[in-house]
Amino acid sequence: MYSKARWKILFSASVAIMALYINMIVFAPILGDISTALKIDMGTATNLMMGFVLSVACVLIWGGVVCDKFGITAALILGLLCTSIPAVLMPLLGQSYSTVFIGRLIQGASVGFVFATIGPILALWFPPKEQGVAAGVLFGSISLGSTIGVIASPILLKAFGSWEMMVAVMSIPGWVGIVMAYLFTRQAPSPEVIAALGAGMASGNQNLSVKKALAQPMTLLITAVIVCNAWALYCLYNLVPPFLSAPQPMGVGLASLTAGNLSLALTAVGIIAPFAGGLFFDRIAKGNPKPAVIIGFILSGVFIYLISTPLVYGNRLLLVVCLMLAGWGIPFMGSSLSAYIAGSYPPAIVGRMMGFCFGVGTFGGALGLYLGGRSIGSTGSFSTALAMISGAAAVGVILMLLLRERQVNKVAESSEASQTV
Repeated sequence: MYSKARWKILFSASVAIMALYINMIVFAPILGDISTALKIDMGTATNLMMGFVLSVACVLIWGGVVCDKFGITAALILGLLCTSIPAVLMPLLGQSYSTVFIGRLIQGASVGFVFATIGPILALWFPPKEQGVAAGVLFGSISLGSTIGVIASPILLKAFGSWEMMVAVMSIPGWVGIVMAYLFTRQAPSPEVIAALGAGMASGNQNLSVKKALAQPMTLLITAVIVCNAWALYCLYNLVPPFLSAPQPMGVGLASLTAGNLSLALTAVGIIAPFAGGLFFDRIAKGNPKPAVIIGFILSGVFIYLISTPLVYGNRLLLVVCLMLAGWGIPFMGSSLSAYIAGSYPPAIVGRMMGFCFGVGTFGGALGLYLGGRSIGSTGSFSTALAMISGAAAVGVILMLLLRERQVNKVAESSEASQTV
């Protein structure tokens, strides 16, 4: 029932996600340089990261409507235009903090449109036994984009001598993604798959409305977990690189290029972690999101706290190990959360439900960055901001423990049975 075109669609969506997070992260390793150029303090400069994430949260809530109503292609292209146009115009926008902040808000909207396509891609194009792995590929693109960004940002800044020009050049993957989305994602899903998904929903659930779906306890719980996930994810990627490069005693005091290279230990493992998490969800947890989520929160929560201690950041080898373990945890759980959501709602509303859960959840990332920036500005240190990441992870573990029973994925069972027949 499942077309081979699904791999082209998966690859196109992965390139789109990668491009978004390249554009998000390029500010982080050189945030000190940007704050100096714009004549603002470091705490205020973190608002350029917070504004991006806040926009993600706002647009994700209704970005799923675009995907459900107009299709995957429209959502991908619209999202990529939102991130690429402000980036390529940054040499014009970068003369004042206000215009840069507005550009970051527009860029953040891109994630809202593109992320909403994850649910429909998984549900409509991939059989249940491949959904965890496919989700791993998509979520791995977040860390791949972040890794490319932290490597390229300080190198291109040095090459061009202008952070605005660096941002403009880093828009190229977004334009490539637009072409790929147009060429490879316009095919309609198989009618047999749509029929199997409808037949597989539990009695009455195939006609489940968005309003009723939002009222389900599982929806509220998973959304609350994603709040903690987003707090940890966006703060890890946006605060750790400037923490490493900020002068002592505010941060570790490394050169921007060195801080960017060390940040690879945090972001590069996130390329593999979602894929491993997807395999874990499919093969070991059997569709239960609890184990991967709890493991992920514990890893990131414990090791991000250790990174903020002089004993660890004063030892280069120990710092790299802790960065890798902190960077593994949060991406490891992403596949479980998205695949679980994709298999829990009817195809007609899965884009909106994915958008709602991750949209409301992403407010946690915006809140974490806002409070982190406030604490950095008031205390002159990153310690409180990093400690709050560990706190969010602890809350996430408690919330997942409240999920007493795993929801039976009727869609998965029906679709597998249809394949077997």
